[in-house]
Amino acid sequence: MSYATPDDLATALEIRVTPENTQLLQDCLDAAATEIDGFFDAIVGAGVTPAQSPLVKRVNVNRGVEWWKAPAAYNGGVGMNETGTLNVPTSGFERHALALQPLQTGWGVA
Repeated sequence: MSYATPDDLATALEIRVTPENTQLLQDCLDAAATEIDGFFDAIVGAGVTPAQSPLVKRVNVNRGVEWWKAPAAYNGGVGMNETGTLNVPTSGFERHALALQPLQTGWGVA
């Protein structure tokens, strides 16, 4: 279950939700939500559920955008003739996990 809606993702992508793209939009959000849930499952004593924060919604949308654009980045970059190639972030979910750290209340002991 995602923390944002296909409408939220479409707004971020500056596209319209259509019957043809609704499932793909939802799939991208669900993939991002799975990563978010994995982050929270890995935290010892997190004491927070992801749905408690608008930060989680933004991370869900931001990562969903990356999932949506991933097929266009098969060669390591995306871009237009006017802008040149923009390199795709290589960190995967790690930078989004950093954005979620303010919600972490326990760090565990190694």
